[in-house]
Amino acid sequence: MMPAAGAGSVLRALRAAKGLTIGELATRSGVSPRTIGGIERGHVRRPHGGTLTALADGLGLDGVARTRLAAAVRTEHAPVGVPDLPPLTPHFTGRQDDLARLVAASHTPGGVVLVTGLPGVGKTTLAVRAATGLDARFPDGVRFIGLAGDPTLRPAAVAQRLLRSFGVEAFGDGAVREYRALMRQRRVLVVVDDAGAAAQVAPLLPADAAGFTVVTAGRPLDLPAARDRLILQPLSAVDGERALCRMLGEDVDAGAVAGYCGGLPLALRAAATRLITRPHASVERLAARLARPERVLDALSVRDAFARGYRLLPECARQALRTTPLSPGEGANALVAHGWATPQGEVHPLARAFAQSCR
Repeated sequence: MMPAAGAGSVLRALRAAKGLTIGELATRSGVSPRTIGGIERGHVRRPHGGTLTALADGLGLDGVARTRLAAAVRTEHAPVGVPDLPPLTPHFTGRQDDLARLVAASHTPGGVVLVTGLPGVGKTTLAVRAATGLDARFPDGVRFIGLAGDPTLRPAAVAQRLLRSFGVEAFGDGAVREYRALMRQRRVLVVVDDAGAAAQVAPLLPADAAGFTVVTAGRPLDLPAARDRLILQPLSAVDGERALCRMLGEDVDAGAVAGYCGGLPLALRAAATRLITRPHASVERLAARLARPERVLDALSVRDAFARGYRLLPECARQALRTTPLSPGEGANALVAHGWATPQGEVHPLARAFAQSCR
């Protein structure tokens, strides 16, 4: 695998492509032969911006080539190997098989994993946990970008934000080309969190990339590059109760409350917060409150998350969700694909509670 080119080698390649000697480029650009030679040999490692502009003018470079030359200077001095990730969620529990899948996929250069699932199931947390454990294997760094599920973001805007984390500035379609070129050269782990549409991510995934990308989304995305797809399932009953006890800092009989949370880390954190911050709260009282379907969504602070996820479901899935019991068909298949139901046709209880509240 070729390392990322430095400013000297990029300048030398651009000069050679134009068929110019150092002396000829010096005449055209007004930059001294000594400075040009120093840049190409790596003795001048951070040329002034005015020098770069003069050299680009002397070479007659277009916008993409100018960006490439400037990027070579910036990325040569950009910090590498420094994780750019949200802080780890404490009390992470379970998910060993899911983590193992991500680790295995990371061994393939250019690998892409798409992680989908129910609202609040822990997609972001899993991706961040995996990236934190893998950062040492990606010497050119770890990058995280949150798209907030916004389908209107264009690929160029996403590429621009990622490039800036490397100290590279590019604009318009040139940003997408520059990002793809960078991904071919650098062993980087990128987490694209909460993608809103396939179109904003697919152009940023070259098949010959050197690194690894994890994409999380609230619904299945048509990403041909994602050869590994993980529909993240809720935590098991045992892991859910264990996670809640860790959050509470004590070994209590929290099985009933954890059960109403349905293995969703978002709900478990809300339950723990409620028990910790309310002076008169108890596991027994909270369990009694959660037993009432009309209160469970608000008590666990998951209504908004399910509302956002519900809007991502196709109409056939929404109709199927409002039907009890779930009948086989297109709608049921869509619910399974989105992680709202198991392959056996079991709808998550909080998803069912939300559907009932929409009637």
